[in-house]
Parts: sequence; structure tokens; C-alpha cells
Amino acid sequence: MTEPFPLIEAAGPPRERGVQIGRQAGERIDRSVQIYERALERGGLEWSEVREIAARYLPRLEAFDAAITEEIRGIAEGAQRPVEDIVALNARTELLYDKTLRTVDPTPDGCTGAIALPATTADGHMLHGQNWDWMDSCKDSSIVARIEREDGARLLIFVEAGLVARAGMNSFGVAVTGNFLACPHKPADNAVPLPLIRRRIIESKNLGEAVKHVLRSPRSFACNLMISDAAGEAVDLETTPEEVFWEKPEGGLLVHANHFRTQAARARVIDTGLALSPDSIYRDSRVERRLRQSAGGIARADFEAAFRDTYGSPSAVLSSPEPDPDRDREPSSTVATIIMDTSLGTMWVAPAPYAGEIAFTEYRLYD
Repeated sequence: MTEPFPLIEAAGPPRERGVQIGRQAGERIDRSVQIYERALERGGLEWSEVREIAARYLPRLEAFDAAITEEIRGIAEGAQRPVEDIVALNARTELLYDKTLRTVDPTPDGCTGAIALPATTADGHMLHGQNWDWMDSCKDSSIVARIEREDGARLLIFVEAGLVARAGMNSFGVAVTGNFLACPHKPADNAVPLPLIRRRIIESKNLGEAVKHVLRSPRSFACNLMISDAAGEAVDLETTPEEVFWEKPEGGLLVHANHFRTQAARARVIDTGLALSPDSIYRDSRVERRLRQSAGGIARADFEAAFRDTYGSPSAVLSSPEPDPDRDREPSSTVATIIMDTSLGTMWVAPAPYAGEIAFTEYRLYD
């Protein structure tokens, strides 16, 4: 059985809490760097070149959000690594998917996410979760971070060590998960890495503020963002560097995988990601059907069951790692299943859920 993801705790101003994260998660940050160093070298990009590119990102990050950038500097200091390494980890999508930088197709970045509004759940709580599919080795480089900002707000974030956000929630009840999308649009001017946009969502006080951050942020690549508010609202945002398309829950449920679903996006955007993850076309519908079976009484156990679906294995909702002899890249898998009860401020995470017995560890915003 894979060991639980370690809980990393940090508090205080951005630089200070970054140092705390870097010190506690240093070993896993080292693994993160090793993973992306290998992946980028396969595409012909040496880590020395990666650091040069990352250095050019720093002024852009500072202009976008000085506080998050200070936390990044603190993480680097605490982990005793150059700040360019931590910037590169946060810009890993840009580095991996920019065809001007590398020549090898990266591992498909999957995910199947779901949100159940309080009206559909057994206890009237907001449930929000996903299976995160990515490079299998990331099961050994990810963490859960519990952060208390200097203003007292709390964040609970599941993330690859060194990144500032992936999936998570805050003490205001706002939560986010994300799904890979792809289209031919070029990055916006002064675009910032996606983890910084996700982090702004996780720091938002309400749904409107979270959506505003997405709409107003310069984006590099397409991505789907599922955002919920424990007060009873949720929205799905299919984003490209040029546009944002929205979808609201139907019958109290919102489910998304790795293809554009909204009619407007399907009419306007060339979906280049579906060829990378064709199983996306059935993953979302299978999760939605399973959850609708329990509509009105949906519980955490229903999310677990939906995310365990193995139809089409290994390319399933629950994905298992399979080597691809035709491509020089690391196998993809469901690195983690993440389920959040944002009404309670509780997150359950299971590492490598494809590997035998599935063991969830509970993490809380508050002890």
C-alpha cells in the first residue's frame, strides 16, 4: 500500500510560510524536480535551459501576484534550491506543452471531477472531488498543505510539492479542482502559470471572486476549472487563452473530464486534447450516471464508488499505469483520488488508488 501524502503545515506572511513548506517538503520537492528534469530532457530541454526560461517568468509572476511569488521564493529558500527550480515546477504545463520548447509528447494530464450540491447529498453538505491522472511517479512527490495566512484564513491544498496549488478549499467554503483541456490557441500576453490562478481561486472569499480571478487572469493554455462554494453554488469554467465558457450544475450535479462539453466551446474551439485522452468521452458520463443513482442521498461513499469505475481499463475513470512502447514518456495513472466535504472543511485523499486496497487519509482545515 502506498504511504499517505504527508501533511505540511505553514502559517504567517508569504515568505515565512514558504520557508516552512520548503523545509518540511524538501525531499518531495527534490523528487518533483527530478520528475520534470527527466520529462523535459526526453524532449531535448536541459535543466540549465529550464532555469533560464524560469528566470524570465519571475517578473511576470511578481506583477501578477507579489504575495504568491514571495511564497515561491520562501519555498525555494526552505528547500535550499534556486528560486528558478520552484518557478519551473509551477510552470511545468508551459514547459511541457509548449511545442517550441520540446519535441516529445508529454504524458496526458487527465482527471475526472464531480460536484454534488447540498440539495442532492445525504446530509446537505457540498461534496467536491476528482481523480487526478498524471505521471505515476507523482504519487511519491505530492503533499497536502494546510496553510494559515496572516489574516487568519485557512487553505487546505493537495498539490505536487513545490507548486502553489492544484486541488483544494479554504475556510470561506470555496473549493477548486481542475481538468486538462487542449486547443490551438496561443498563450495570452504575459500569461501566468495555471497553479497561480488556481491559488487565487483557493484564496477567494466567494464564488464570484473566484470566477473573477479566472476571467481576468492572462492564461497560457486551455484548462477546465470546477469551482464550488459550500453555501450552495458551483460552476464549471472551460477556459482557453482567449475565452471562458461556463456550465452550471444540472439536477444538482456537475461532472467534467478532459474534453470541451459546453455547446459554445464545441462550436468555437478545436478540441485537440480529446485525441490525447479519448477515454474522456465516457469517463464523465459514467461518473455522472453513478452519482445520479444516489441523487438526494449522495454521500462520500458514492463519490468513492464513482471514482473506482474501471470500465475501459487501463484508460478508465480509475486509471492504472501501462507502459506505452510507442512513446518515450512516463506511464500515466490515477495518482490520487481527492474528495472534499467543503461544508465540514474535510478532505480525504487516497494515493495510487489503482494499487490494490484503496486507503483514504483524512485532512482537515482545522484540527
